[in-house]
Parts: sequence; C-alpha cells; structure tokens
Amino acid sequence: MRSDKYQESGYKFKSFTRGWAMIYFLATIGFLAVLVYTDMLPFNLLWKAAAVVGVLFLITFPVLRIRSFKTSRKKVAFFFSLILTIGYLVGITYLTGTMGFFSNITSLGGETEKYFVVVNAESSYEDINDIDGLNVTTLDTKETSYANAKEELLDKVNVEYVLDESLSNLGNSVLDNSDQIVLLSEGHYTAVSEEHKNYETDTRIIYTIKVKLEDVSNSKAVNVKKEPFNILVSGIDTSGEIDQVSRSDVNMVVSINPETHKVLLTSIPRDTLVKLKGKGDATDKLTHAGIYGIGESIASVEDLLGIDINYYVKVNYSTVMKLVDAIGGVDVVSEYTFTTSGMHMDGLDGLTFYEGENHLDGAAALAFARERHSFASGDLQRNKNQQIVLEAILKKMLSSKTLLTKYSGILNSIEDNVETNFSPKEIKQLIKLQLKDMPSWKIKKRNISGVSDSAVCYSTGDYYVSVVVADTESVAKAKAAIGRIFDGE
Repeated sequence: MRSDKYQESGYKFKSFTRGWAMIYFLATIGFLAVLVYTDMLPFNLLWKAAAVVGVLFLITFPVLRIRSFKTSRKKVAFFFSLILTIGYLVGITYLTGTMGFFSNITSLGGETEKYFVVVNAESSYEDINDIDGLNVTTLDTKETSYANAKEELLDKVNVEYVLDESLSNLGNSVLDNSDQIVLLSEGHYTAVSEEHKNYETDTRIIYTIKVKLEDVSNSKAVNVKKEPFNILVSGIDTSGEIDQVSRSDVNMVVSINPETHKVLLTSIPRDTLVKLKGKGDATDKLTHAGIYGIGESIASVEDLLGIDINYYVKVNYSTVMKLVDAIGGVDVVSEYTFTTSGMHMDGLDGLTFYEGENHLDGAAALAFARERHSFASGDLQRNKNQQIVLEAILKKMLSSKTLLTKYSGILNSIEDNVETNFSPKEIKQLIKLQLKDMPSWKIKKRNISGVSDSAVCYSTGDYYVSVVVADTESVAKAKAAIGRIFDGE
C-alpha cells in the first residue's frame, strides 16, 4: 500500500516537472531575449552569459521534461531550475527597469521658467481673479519668455500692462503700494529678494506661470566609445522637479577620454562673469545663466573656455541627497574643520566636518558641497569640495560591490531628479565600455580662479552684485589641460 502511494506521488511529481519545465523554458528564453534586446553587455560578456545559461538549461531541462529520469534527480533539477527562474525574472526586471530609467532621464520634455504675479503682503488681492481688469506692471524687455508669460496671463484674466525699465523700481513698487501688481520672472524675483531681506514675507505670490523654453539639441554628439568628450554638470539650487530652471550653483566640466581612461574635473566659480550668448552677449554671472536654461549655461561655458560641450547632466539638491543615500553614503577627506551656516534648508545648517576623513549621508554630502562662508577663499574652496564629493560618488558607484547590491536603489532614487542629453544608446555604450575590461579611471581636478568685483548684470537689472572676473591665465591653463585629455596625454 505504501509502495503504491509512493509510486503515485512520484508520478504526480514527474507530471508537475513536465509542466514546470515549460515555465522554466519560457523564463530562460525571455531572459536571453531581454539580455540581447537591451544591449547592455559587451560581446565578450554577452556570449559567455549566453553560454552559461545554455549549459545550465541543457543540464536541467531534459531531466525535468523526460519521465524516465529518477524522481531524486528531478527534485535536484527542479530546485536548481527554480533558483535560476527566479534569477532570470529578477534579471528581466532589472534590465527593463534600466531601460525605463534611461528613457526617463533622456526624454527631454523641455525646461520651464517660472513667472510670478506678485502683490503686497497686505494687499486685498487673494488670487488671479481679483486682478481682472486692473494694471500689471512688468519689466520693459524684449525677452521672448517674458512675452510668452504676459500672453499666458492674458489668457486667464483681462489686464493692462505697464512697462518699467528699472528692476529696482519694479521690485520696490510692491513694497510701497498695497494696490500694486507686478509680473516678475523667478530670476528677477530672486534678484530683488537678495536686495531686500524680508521681500518674500512682505510680498505674496498669487499666481505662477510656467513658460517652456526651447529644447537643447545634441548636435555635438561624438562616438563615446572612442572619442573624448566634455560634459557640463550643472547643479541647480532647487529641489524637486528637474525641468525647472534656476541658478546653477555647480558648474563643472567633466572631460573624459574613453581610450586612456582619464577624467578631468574643471570647476568654474558660480559668480564668474560670462557672456550670455542667447541675450546678445550681455554680461552676467555664470550662476544666472541657469535661469535661462541649460542651453544658456552651455553656451556661456563654451565661450569662456573656448571648447565644445558635447553633453550635459543636470542635477539638483534632491539628486545629491538621494543618490548618496542610495549608495550607502560616501567617504570624503576634508581639507579643513568647518561648520555649515546660512543654507536655508532643513538639516543642513550647523553640521560640522573635520579635517581628514568624514563619512557622509545624503544631507551631509550636500551641505559639505554647498558650504562657502567658512572659507577664506569662499567659492573656490566650495568648488574643491564639490569635486571631492563627485569623485567619492563616482568611485563608490563604479565599484562592483556597490553596483551589484545597490543597483536598483540607485536608479529609483535619482530617476526623477536627473536630466541629460546623452541618448540611451550612448549611455549603454559607456556601460559596455566599463564592463568590458573594468578599467580603473584616473581622475584629476582643476579650478578656475578669478578676482572679486561688483557689476550690474543682465539678470539683476540696475542692481550691483558681486562677481568674479576670471583670471586669463587660469582659463588658458584649464583649456590646455582639457586639450591634453583630448590628445591622450
């Protein structure tokens, strides 16, 4: 009787494994198909992976499918096939998730610039409908984005525009008159706020208009597997949505030679005086170029250094914090002991860093990279610290242990906080380049220096603001160093 039950149990298990074998077959084929379609592995690894998968399949599938194999062997084959199937499904999830990530960060929907309808804090105007039929004062400018903002406001309410050539008059008018209504770009609103300590509390924004800027083309793309290229890393001083424009606090050119595996990080002080190529060569601080979009930042840096920027990567506060947390923090070596102050973000003020090695979580890494008031050299030391943080992130992310254990978390953490004009194909080429030989990269750092001054800038109207006039010799040396990277030296 016991023998009959045992035989019946064995028969049922063999029937089950025949059906399971087809599920295992589909999982194997699906994994190989996704592996080939996503094109993430260099050929030397792809054929090895396919060979290993094929051998494992040939060892296990016949045992599962053919009834004549003993039940004990089928149990062993089932166990290994179950583990492999789970692995294949996880691999499919990772690979398709990676492709979705690439698509998301490279789907350039265009940047948006904000415009504010501003009134006095004591004003009776509560929302956009309250100003219907009234006068709105705005800047007398030929900027296309201002014209677009005015048109969008007219679509909502019927107003008459009064033009003023002076940004300071325009900003002050709201403080002096409770009935005054002004339309300001976010950049001009920020400029006025920096001149008036309590401007944000003494005024109210009753309506926000978002104006789309022109997309940045990638006409200077190169063969990233063989040709050297420059990336502009632009870090804007906001958190949240990456498509909005704002001041660029981080302006770093990353020069990469894929054949020599050398990288040069060249930082430019945020207050460096540059030409805004899209504004008729008007002068302004480099950080303010970001107000007019990443395209303006790229053009300004190209003009300053006399180089081509082939690609850009745009990040914000959220990117740094989420990425560093996702990889388990980073270790940096600080040149000084200092305490942060004046950052106006929760958790970033009052953090102390010590000379020597420090382990940083996301918030601490952002604070370390942003602090400048503690240093005699101000923004120059901040540029150095930004490079230190970036180098620490790159080294940890490129380690095999971090990539394997933190991979999914890294993608999920920054998916909505990074934008680039690298194509998905180019990103995959860079990944394959790294995976092919797992080369170690030699990273060098350079900073452009300058002399502090004050000037009236394009974005600040008639306000004088602090600027940095780039040192001609420093710029020439930076350009030469980038040239050496490109020449393979």
